[in-house]
Amino acid sequence: MYTQLFNLIADIQPVSAALQEALPSFLIREKLPKKTLLLRESKVCDRLYFIEKGMVRAFYRHDGQETTDWFMQEGDLIISVYSFYLQKPSFENIELLEDCTLVSIPYQDLQRIYQQYPEFNFVGRILTERYYVRGDEQAIDLRCKTAEERYEALLEKNPELFHRAHLKHIASFLGMAPETLSRLRAKNK
Repeated sequence: MYTQLFNLIADIQPVSAALQEALPSFLIREKLPKKTLLLRESKVCDRLYFIEKGMVRAFYRHDGQETTDWFMQEGDLIISVYSFYLQKPSFENIELLEDCTLVSIPYQDLQRIYQQYPEFNFVGRILTERYYVRGDEQAIDLRCKTAEERYEALLEKNPELFHRAHLKHIASFLGMAPETLSRLRAKNK
């Protein structure tokens, strides 16, 4: 039932039969419609989610504008990093861009698994490193690349994003106005 998630874990490190048997009892699987807000700003992110199907974005509001912080899709894990790890109110929102099938684990249950099955700490560390590197790459891109270079890099890394997300969300993620993104797309056709 949790094949995709278990494959992700096994690709990092095979886990004991005891952990494989125990893990499903902590997991919650749900299908939610497009536009559902998994997390609202000022609320605490109390679950880690795995996307089996669908696309999700995180965004924050500043001076009346929405800025997309990240997009995630099938096979990705999602949390509001600050809120989840510190169990403090979030400054961002997490919104489903498509109908989604998600598997989640509450924060407290994840902590129990780390305590009861120390082997799982390695999996958690590797996943944290992967997402930290991904976030760092994004920050470097925003600081060091031109708008056109950011667009081309995203198009190369994730071309299907342009078919699954609104252009205004992609433009805010790339740190540019929607009109700039439209010009770049027209130029590169």
